[in-house]
Amino acid sequence: MVNIKRQKIKAYILLESLIALGLLVTITSLILQQINHDQKRAADNLQRQEVMNAAIMAVQTKQDKLSLNGISVRVIRDETSIAVYHEQREVISLVKE
Repeated sequence: MVNIKRQKIKAYILLESLIALGLLVTITSLILQQINHDQKRAADNLQRQEVMNAAIMAVQTKQDKLSLNGISVRVIRDETSIAVYHEQREVISLVKE
């Protein structure tokens, strides 16, 4: 009789340990996923910032094309506007009034 009680207690302790381990794994994986998401967002923001820096440099130096740090931008000018493109997307557009 004593052995059965001890086995039940050990089984409950083991079950609680497994549940705690499962919770720890779940929380850890959620934290790591959030860190990964934040790193991707920071990398995207850095990419956009580099594109904007290249666009500003191209406009200020009056160049039609500029490649800088692997970023290429193209500037299209006319009498009343300036538009800057990166990979077929408009980055910035300025219009004189």
